[in-house]
Amino acid sequence: MDHVTSETFDANARAALNDAQLRGALKNATALFGKRRLAAAHSVSNWEELRSEARRIKDETLLHLDKYLEQFTANAESVGTQIHWARDAAEANEIVKRLARERQARLVVKSKSMTTEEIHLNAALEAVGVEALETDLGEYIIQLAGETPSHIIAPAIHKTRYQIADLFVEKLGIAPTEDIGILTATARRVLRQKFAAADIGISGVNFGVAETGTILILENEGNIRLTTSLPKVHIAVMGIEKVLPRFAYLEVLL
Repeated sequence: MDHVTSETFDANARAALNDAQLRGALKNATALFGKRRLAAAHSVSNWEELRSEARRIKDETLLHLDKYLEQFTANAESVGTQIHWARDAAEANEIVKRLARERQARLVVKSKSMTTEEIHLNAALEAVGVEALETDLGEYIIQLAGETPSHIIAPAIHKTRYQIADLFVEKLGIAPTEDIGILTATARRVLRQKFAAADIGISGVNFGVAETGTILILENEGNIRLTTSLPKVHIAVMGIEKVLPRFAYLEVLL
């Protein structure tokens, strides 16, 4: 199936609906997601109140966004962070390419970031000879397959373990296997070598705190801490809507 764009969506949707294996993979995955989300909601007694408070915080932040962005910038720069402003995708990509060029970077490792996906950062870097490697397992699988993510938090949700196994045999040269442990261990081995060799690590940002000038990035695989700590340079690509006024608000949003 071709990459989904506004021009090809109708044809891609029809092809996907006729793909029995794809429908089965999505049915199993989304049913499990729904059950886990419901269980998480039931584990918090004031779930709806937290949702309302989070909405209030975001609305208040957006109402005074200029103020909080200035505060975030001042506090971040006071502890040594370099802030770069971009008006659009093209300018953001140019900034990252310039930073890579200044450091003569040849390999960049990336943690999952929808913002960098939306601005097509990987293609921009590869166009100037910089390898941009995704390190989130789902994103890594999709990159090996030459596809785009199908879901914001589960980019490879449409693939079965058998498809992933075939992909690893083809792209990584391993012996045929459908063992999930062997497949994940293979990805871990390959990616750790890349982490050690990378010149730059690039991440997204879940929250930027105006009060402290700090950023918070969530992970569940350990790849983000390696992306942001092993390379000598860390570039965080952050949308302006990610800023929060106070550190204490993280408890609600998280």
